[in-house]
Amino acid sequence: MNTIADFVSSGIHTLSELKRALQLAMQLEFSTIPPYLCAQWSIREDPDRVEGILHKVVSQEMIHFALVGNLLTAVGGMPKIANKNFLPKYPLKRLPGDVPQALPVGLRPLTKSQLAVFMQIEYPEFPPVAVLTRNRPATIGAFYTTIEEAFQRLNPPLDPAASWVPVPFAKQILTATDAVASIDRIKSEGEGLEDSPEEPSPAHNLAHYYLFKEVHVGRRLIRADGNWKFEGAPISMPEVFSFRRCIGHRKDRAHFRIVLSRLLTHLEHCWSSGRTVDVPAMFELKLAGRALVERGIRPEFEWMDHS
Repeated sequence: MNTIADFVSSGIHTLSELKRALQLAMQLEFSTIPPYLCAQWSIREDPDRVEGILHKVVSQEMIHFALVGNLLTAVGGMPKIANKNFLPKYPLKRLPGDVPQALPVGLRPLTKSQLAVFMQIEYPEFPPVAVLTRNRPATIGAFYTTIEEAFQRLNPPLDPAASWVPVPFAKQILTATDAVASIDRIKSEGEGLEDSPEEPSPAHNLAHYYLFKEVHVGRRLIRADGNWKFEGAPISMPEVFSFRRCIGHRKDRAHFRIVLSRLLTHLEHCWSSGRTVDVPAMFELKLAGRALVERGIRPEFEWMDHS
């Protein structure tokens, strides 16, 4: 299977390669959601509404996941997400696509050390520069740039009858321009735009990296004297529920896995048959996960056969 470094270094030259790259991008986008959800669900006392920051990031990651799925169906592919091989096994030393992580990506409560992991995941493409060299691994941003260039170069036929998941402020992928707009949205919401690691744009819609860094630093990011500085209002770290992997409570742990597996099956059907997204099913996952966390049990984002 191609890695992200393979795609970045060699490029995407065929429709088949583009479909494989988009399926990999779906795995990559999904892999960030369980750690972010576990951190969000762990929040107990939250004086400065940090939970809202996590909720925003998770919501946008879900949107990115849906956008990539829409790109895949538009070019004649079909998302394959309802199977055990799609789900990553945490902790991850490498994200899907063989993206190395110096800090392992695990399912843990929200702490400053976990925020450092999240900042590592979302670290902007610039700098480091968005090119592959011997000493610098290909970034996630560079991978999306490669996909974007493939749409522009290949100009693949796009199926107007393809099933797609409605996304706020996005439309069906009908042209290469639509595809590029979706990819640019994924990149900018995650990393920000090309200023510097300390200077995001636009000012009123901070990318994920900077949202996490605000909480990690304990200050809002503001513009002062013409520069971006973490010198705004203070942000207190929330009190959290502690949880860990358990071998007991099998029924409750199995229930969460079933809810997750049913949700993934439903979402796959949305792309394969045009089914409407079941929003209550997403809420059910939250309730099941939160119930486990409050009891000190780590949710297991693992596949479970279900009827």
